[in-house]
Amino acid sequence: MNKCELCELRDYTQRYCQFVYPFKFTILDCDSCDTPMAVLGEHRATATEAEKRLMVEVLAALARDKWGPEGFFIDDVMRQIPDHCHVHARRRWRRS
Repeated sequence: MNKCELCELRDYTQRYCQFVYPFKFTILDCDSCDTPMAVLGEHRATATEAEKRLMVEVLAALARDKWGPEGFFIDDVMRQIPDHCHVHARRRWRRS
């Protein structure tokens, strides 16, 4: 297996929290797009429904605090690293 950036999770960006129970996952800023993301602690492409639900719930709480209740959306498309489950909270831009 090639090196996986998400398995390594080097300290390049802000880390918000790391969970070990009920499963391993971390919330940190993505080093590519500088937005908060939740990263599953195991190298697999998909999370169970319960895992994904908790990851999104924690990520959304952080995004609400950062940008307000309507200021973000959850993006679960894994573009650059498609084989390690992660989810981004992206800021919703509004036209003036």
